[in-house]
Amino acid sequence: MINRGNGTRSYDIINWGRYEGRRWPAKEHGIEVSDAEIDLYVESMRRGMRAKGLTAEDDLSPEEATQIEQMRRDMGRAMIRQWKLNRALYEQYGGRIIFQQLGPEPLDAYRRYLEERQAAGDFTIHDKSLEGAFWRYFTDDSMHDFYEPGSDAESRALATPPWERKAEAQ
Repeated sequence: MINRGNGTRSYDIINWGRYEGRRWPAKEHGIEVSDAEIDLYVESMRRGMRAKGLTAEDDLSPEEATQIEQMRRDMGRAMIRQWKLNRALYEQYGGRIIFQQLGPEPLDAYRRYLEERQAAGDFTIHDKSLEGAFWRYFTDDSMHDFYEPGSDAESRALATPPWERKAEAQ
């Protein structure tokens, strides 16, 4: 359940139907994250921190270091899962890719996926006055920065995970 901060929750606005309780669409696409992938992600993060001279970890207690390691692994799992989901949706639906803080996002693919799921009855927007706001993120180009269509950057965006590209470059 998402609290919207205005007294409404996502369940008040949208009925996610068959998707409730699932990690959709990651589960539907068979997306899993391995310990080896998380190890690579965390090591890439460490290399980046060392390259920037960030050494605050050197002063942590063993307990603090363990907590930081677990947080990094949890973050890595989430980032890898999201990147794989983005790649799977892009491969299936195509479209334009936008720059996001945490990596490339296949904007059109998400919209097409959600339109398909809505048409299939997998979710319903109950409050029709909020439907425009729900879709605005996917339809208002002015709020996004897009990869140049057909560019090398666009073709690489979802081809190789960023943490693997960083490892190859070093």
